Amino acid sequence: MAGEVAAEWARTRPRGAAKTRDGAALVLGDPSPRLAHALEDLRHTVTRWHRLPSANQLHTPWPPPGRFGEVWVRMPRSSLEAAMLLHAAAARMDDGGQIHLYGANSEGIRSAARHFPDGTGEPRAALIKRRCRVLTAVRSAPPPRPDRLDSWKLSALVDWGTGDRAWTFYPGVFAYGRLDPATALLIEALPAIPAGSRVLDFGAGTGPIGAAVLERAGRRTEVHLLEPDVISLAAAAVNAPGATLWAGSDLSDLPGPFDLIVTNPPIHVGSAQSLRTVEALAQAAPAALAKGGSILLVAQRRLPLARVLEDSFRDVRPLVDKGQFRVWRAISARRAQSSRPRR
Repeated sequence: MAGEVAAEWARTRPRGAAKTRDGAALVLGDPSPRLAHALEDLRHTVTRWHRLPSANQLHTPWPPPGRFGEVWVRMPRSSLEAAMLLHAAAARMDDGGQIHLYGANSEGIRSAARHFPDGTGEPRAALIKRRCRVLTAVRSAPPPRPDRLDSWKLSALVDWGTGDRAWTFYPGVFAYGRLDPATALLIEALPAIPAGSRVLDFGAGTGPIGAAVLERAGRRTEVHLLEPDVISLAAAAVNAPGATLWAGSDLSDLPGPFDLIVTNPPIHVGSAQSLRTVEALAQAAPAALAKGGSILLVAQRRLPLARVLEDSFRDVRPLVDKGQFRVWRAISARRAQSSRPRR
């Protein structure tokens, strides 16, 4: 809905409201193409960027360089991420360029004017409609922070039972500034991992499970981190040196087979709970596992994961219960593994 409202403003704003640089516009963080199509209909050259994989968008840890007449930012879930993207937007235009932030009331857009960086004028509500709004500000000076991801780095201490260690986070990553309790429980439940094993951390985030596997099993173990968010992967590259990083969520693209798949999988799409990621993983895992391989998964106890896993594995059992979380182990895949990916 917010994208539709932004597209409407792009089409109906007064002539001359946008001071474009050769008609160049940048759209940050919007998976929907509605706004981009509206801008293209107005003969703007549109570049789209997203930290998550999305069709026809750049998928890089930092927005692309260049100069744009206007930049549109889709309101993210994290207020700090909003500030980060607005800084990046301001760094990609000359004075007089316009920055637009758009989102729904439920996403915090009504109080989002405070996220615009110094060097932009007072944001104004250009359009308020359907419980969404578009905030617009004009750049008057360069933003204060350097134009790079590392200028938003947070280093905090985490401990999964073997002592404090410095951990790198960036805005918008899962469990920002802390070790998630479900992840900590899965690390506690890790089995002995023989030397030479191949381990995949599915939905690796900033890399704590993969780093714990490397710490426990040593460098002779091959650890792969699969994560769709390339900003999280940038943090994981610092946190889990020695691991192989993959951007995405599709096991078929990886050089299997693996002896162990470990995961604290996402169970939400936006604010709605969904088991689609777990179901897709359960279906794909048998083809990605070596003979005798297993999957170790942590999630909230109330979720019906036994049913999901039993569709693909003969032996599914809980290993650890602690608080609201449970660690599941699944072995003995039901499906033929003739199609499993090879190294």
